[in-house]
Amino acid sequence: MPDFQIQFEWETSPRDRAPELDATWARLEIRAGSEAITKVEVQRTQSVREGIYVPLFPIAEWAVANWWFLWEEWRAPESDPRHSLLEAREGFPLPNLTLRPTETRMELRWKWSTALASGLIFLSDGSRVVDKIAVKEEFRRLVDAVVQRLADRGAGEPDLVEEWRAIQEAERDPEQLEFCRQAARLGCNPFAIERGVADELERLGRVLPDAMIGDFCNAVDPHEMAKGAAEIAAFLRESSNSAPAAGRWAEMRDRLWSVGKDVPWRDGYREARELRREMRAEGPFNGDLTGRLAETLGSFEVREIAVPSRVDGIAASGETAAPVFGFAPREREEQRRFTLCRALADALVSGQPWLVTRGRSEHQQRNRAFAAEFLAPAESIRERITADSVGEEDIEDLAHEFRVSDLVIRHQIQNHNLAWLGA
Repeated sequence: MPDFQIQFEWETSPRDRAPELDATWARLEIRAGSEAITKVEVQRTQSVREGIYVPLFPIAEWAVANWWFLWEEWRAPESDPRHSLLEAREGFPLPNLTLRPTETRMELRWKWSTALASGLIFLSDGSRVVDKIAVKEEFRRLVDAVVQRLADRGAGEPDLVEEWRAIQEAERDPEQLEFCRQAARLGCNPFAIERGVADELERLGRVLPDAMIGDFCNAVDPHEMAKGAAEIAAFLRESSNSAPAAGRWAEMRDRLWSVGKDVPWRDGYREARELRREMRAEGPFNGDLTGRLAETLGSFEVREIAVPSRVDGIAASGETAAPVFGFAPREREEQRRFTLCRALADALVSGQPWLVTRGRSEHQQRNRAFAAEFLAPAESIRERITADSVGEEDIEDLAHEFRVSDLVIRHQIQNHNLAWLGA
């Protein structure tokens, strides 16, 4: 069964409305696997069905207006209207469905909701992570069908048709497509972007490595692009002249590369466990963590640097395979250790320079999972939990012992189902 489907059948509108609404009236089902997101209770008849009757034009209009953001805006909060299907209602019932992308996946969340004016209750509630391409192609198919339906019914040429043509033209041009993607990651509409921001965006490819640009755009404010890119580029130039002893970095990188190939956070967990096995580490790291790492892997450099907001660090390579790390100033020790371990994950995954940011891309999910599992292994936490639930004091004690933040312990407990989180 497909991970995501939009199923629709054209119907006759029950009453006269605007031409584009009448022409695109349909029975609509949206499904995530076997779950019908559009499952509703019809209050008037006390019956349940898996489809709703709505015009598809507003959905297509919303999808086209937010096309680049839907697929490329990794930074968007869950409440962002550009990622919420409710924004396409225009007085018609639609499920409370949000779509949040990463590089290759789409996180779908849908919630129980009511459409009182229509006498419907949306019954389904859940979440699912699916292939982003599958979701994108389903929305593309819906928009294409709406555009064709408008033409067949002589419903005129609304702005939707012209905007859809512009998107299709951009997608056929590799350079324009990449510009649109990066603009959306900045949170900017690529078809209505400030000239100065557009100029800086076009210059990025001459300043930063290609592999770094996506995370950079996902993290920075549009108006700090030039300064932020210059700071990062300067660090990379200086790092390329550094030559820490090669040590075992390349060897360990090859080993960890063979450990991965799963969803990002599970890759991060496995890579952290593999490195801990190599270090013969059990429980919390006490004492000098950088010294322990150097004993196992060889020397590396750590520098304090200026970086843009929402960027916490950089992992780069010098003339040898050994890394050079740059970090923003941090007040608390646990923050510095966690950022170091996130950058360590990047250095061990590939020899490419990477940014450590506050974004939610797959790359950042992976290095967060690595840092959490490396510093506070789930199995070690499990051994210390003696009840079915843990409270705030228990979390604080564990955080103090493992020298991480309370949030890291809380996430480890939740993500690995170690216990119930109590009051």
